Amino acid sequence: MSEHASTGIRRLLTAGMALPLLTAAGCAAGGDAETARPLTVQPEWIDGLRVDERSLDHEGLRISTAHPVVPGARPFSTEIRTTMAEEQTAFITARNGDDEASLEQEAEFLVAANDVLGARITTRRDGGGDRPGVSATTRWYDASSGEVLPWTALFGGAEAVDAAAAEVARLLHEEEGVELDDQPEGLGAAAVAASPAEPPSEPIDLPAEEAWDLAEELDGSPLENIGFADTGALVVEFPGAGGPADGGEGGGERAVALDADTARPLLSAFGERAMEAATTEEKKVDLGRPGADGDPAHTLDCDRVPCVALTFDDGPGEHTERLLDELAAFSAKATFFVLGSATEEMPEVVARTAEEGHEVASHTWNHDDLTAASGSAVAADLKRTAEAIEKAAGSAPRSMRPPYGAVDDATLKAIDHPVIMWDVDTFDWRHRDTAKIIRTADKETGPGSIVLLHDIHEPTVDAVPEVLRRLHGRGYHFVTVAELFADTELKPGTVYRRRG
Repeated sequence: MSEHASTGIRRLLTAGMALPLLTAAGCAAGGDAETARPLTVQPEWIDGLRVDERSLDHEGLRISTAHPVVPGARPFSTEIRTTMAEEQTAFITARNGDDEASLEQEAEFLVAANDVLGARITTRRDGGGDRPGVSATTRWYDASSGEVLPWTALFGGAEAVDAAAAEVARLLHEEEGVELDDQPEGLGAAAVAASPAEPPSEPIDLPAEEAWDLAEELDGSPLENIGFADTGALVVEFPGAGGPADGGEGGGERAVALDADTARPLLSAFGERAMEAATTEEKKVDLGRPGADGDPAHTLDCDRVPCVALTFDDGPGEHTERLLDELAAFSAKATFFVLGSATEEMPEVVARTAEEGHEVASHTWNHDDLTAASGSAVAADLKRTAEAIEKAAGSAPRSMRPPYGAVDDATLKAIDHPVIMWDVDTFDWRHRDTAKIIRTADKETGPGSIVLLHDIHEPTVDAVPEVLRRLHGRGYHFVTVAELFADTELKPGTVYRRRG
């Protein structure tokens, strides 16, 4: 690996610089403004494509995210959402006390054709540590293999990245008059010096693992914000760095285009396919059979970010709708283990719960101790409860929780759902003390925890806003039980107490 790959391209921005917005063309080098404009698409031709939007505005902290959910490409959807979640956790935990801070993240498609997807993730920060105000990165998806890839997968290895950086530095210097010493870190004289004598003669396959290793090594590279023009040119967007184009003051938006003939020898075999997908006129992308890769709504990798599943038993009740309002204020999702009898009495509340993205699961019909019932009685109870839930919520429950957490071997054999217990018991049902509920949930919750609460008790619902505030301030993401175990095959009659 070249010296450039190990020491050159490290940080995207120097102080005071900002990336252009995705819709801006920037100043063009290596061609006119249209050539340097990165292609973005709105692929209405993907059946079932939707954008998941989440927002929070609480005590000086404002957060908003918008990420695509692509049927048939769950790994791609998961990578984009999880990348955003990692940034959110880092931003929140770096925030200085109660200082005003805002974080906005969004994704736009760069390519959606043939068997290739590409998207740019843009992040805008105000407060929350010393990270750059605006930055962007890209993610790519090879539908033929099902692999999610970083920007480095477009290139034929470290030397090809070096060659691209040198060409970008040359264009900035020769065509825009930006002195090498004034260019962003990772470009300039270091990039020119590290350029290989000869680029690869033909595209090569860069294994996904090697591409990710290289991306990690080059984290923050000015080439990270990369796409294609409709001419096939390889377009790099990054902040300006002085020179005649922006009056020598820095901060100008720039987009540099390497024409297709210059870029092609630097591309990997996948990079060539991405170029072809960007230039095709065919509005079609082959993602296989939608639904084959699992529920597309479950798109957060809880191995990479701290997740917690808040669970509420015994409802719905008179306080459930207020609880739903409190959860919505934090864009938090939860799981409700409802009684069949209560569901029958308040179907509209269960319907709202499901419509707002929460999971509705079974807690039996009338909260009877299942260990005192025969196997056939247990099965009949759960069947009746599941039918009531499906009628109200629109879908059958995926899991259940036995009343009192009481099960034995005979009971488990009769249960045809995964059995979800908990690892954090707030004992809210016993003491009805809001302050104790808050302390217990805050102190005992860890990544992957399942927290037991009861929405039929007013002190519990009173505690939820502060529980959300504290855990959110520690960088936690609030997920349903199904999402907590999205990458795990849960087995009927098997007990689960937490993730991991």
